Amino acid sequence: MITITPEFLLKIAQPYRTNKNLMNAQLGNVHALAFPMNHWFTVHHINEKPLRVAHFLAQACCETMDFTSLTEHTSGLKYEPTTRAGRNVGNKYPGDGPKFIGRGVLHLTGRENYERYGKILHEDLVNHPERIALDPDMAVKTACEFWSRRHINSLADKDDFNEICYRVNGGINGRDARFSALKRIKKFMGI
Repeated sequence: MITITPEFLLKIAQPYRTNKNLMNAQLGNVHALAFPMNHWFTVHHINEKPLRVAHFLAQACCETMDFTSLTEHTSGLKYEPTTRAGRNVGNKYPGDGPKFIGRGVLHLTGRENYERYGKILHEDLVNHPERIALDPDMAVKTACEFWSRRHINSLADKDDFNEICYRVNGGINGRDARFSALKRIKKFMGI
């Protein structure tokens, strides 16, 4: 079993030494996320195998800008129901795009996902979507639940990077950054 510490997360993330705001955000987030990661990684069997941890954290590094933000940096207008991206994530009403932008460790996105994971976790994420970004436990819990329900552990066991990217992000968005993070994490973990 692999234990996640703030120091571990700092070693695998790209450091922000020249931007004090990003550096402080990164430090705060890695300290806040380590404990929930250990808990939820155990519940979802992620920390049973090094490849699972490496793939999860590679995706998380890319989604969160190396743990500097648990909220996607966008206005959300690209996710409005009138757009293809908005319809793909189940947004139905004007304003859904900004309301249901990506949040959490794997940036859960769209009304459909907020409704689905809110029901699964018995949380009102539709009326309180910000909770996924503001509560580190919820940021990790929703990501791990998403990971499990998309059956990504088995893909990580096969080191199937491309399919993992597709299941997490729906395409090849940020593929190079995700692959670079995975290589960096595997090297650090000795796998």
